[in-house]
Amino acid sequence: MNSLEVYGLAIGANLSFSTASMVFSLYARRFSSMWINQVKVFTAFIAFVLAMVISQKMVSIGTYPTAMLLLSGFAGLCIGDIFLFRSFATLGASRSLVLYSFQPLMLGIYGYFFLSQFFTLNQTLSVICMIICIFIFMLERNRSTGSWDMKSFMWAFLGITMDAIGIMLTRSAYEAEPTLETFQVNVIRCLGALVGFLLISPKSYGVVLKDMMALRKREQSLLIASGICGCFLSLTLYLAALKYAHVGTLTSIAITGPVWVSMLECLYYKKWPNIYLLGAFAFFLTGFYLMITA
Repeated sequence: MNSLEVYGLAIGANLSFSTASMVFSLYARRFSSMWINQVKVFTAFIAFVLAMVISQKMVSIGTYPTAMLLLSGFAGLCIGDIFLFRSFATLGASRSLVLYSFQPLMLGIYGYFFLSQFFTLNQTLSVICMIICIFIFMLERNRSTGSWDMKSFMWAFLGITMDAIGIMLTRSAYEAEPTLETFQVNVIRCLGALVGFLLISPKSYGVVLKDMMALRKREQSLLIASGICGCFLSLTLYLAALKYAHVGTLTSIAITGPVWVSMLECLYYKKWPNIYLLGAFAFFLTGFYLMITA
């Protein structure tokens, strides 16, 4: 798989999650961050199990990669997304997702020490361009509200940190067992997250089921669609890319998320993109060009 195919998969994953994040933010506000996260993960878990059975792509794996994947799901899909969705409820999806720009630094360090992956000059400049985007969005936040709202950004940062840990653990599982199949990996990760929810609040599943049954059919369909798009599809594409990609530069593509959501918000509210969005988009294009030419 060449670099363009790998990064194409990653962009598709980020656009899928970002689109669904608009629904996640709405229901995180209405119910709670853990509530919407449970709906998302459970929906994806059912879809992954069906996909694994239909594709019949399963391999026998050892205790170590299994443990890494379970911990990955607990850290990223359970704890990480609870923090992230809490930020969604206050900042909104686009402003929360900008903190994904810090993930390349975390995973670049991991790749350097554990995977013997080095940054070329173009890759380094690409990551710098992506990180500049976050400062542009934070400046916009300060100019529009008069506050940096650091508490909400901190929730997002904690979510992104836990998600980065989940990615590191997943890559470790791939390194230990290269024949791992994407659907099987995601079934185990989702299972780790579902166990995590049970440990945090044993009665929460009953509450979620009761709330779901009380919603209109249209809302139920919207939640299921968001879970499939924002978890099943995005993880399928992302982990397929993660298996082959340079982890630092791969995660720098996450800046497509806030740019895409900001554009969707402009269409939804019928407003032209402001100078901050245009500036962030310019840095993204520059960074992406540097990345694919590295």
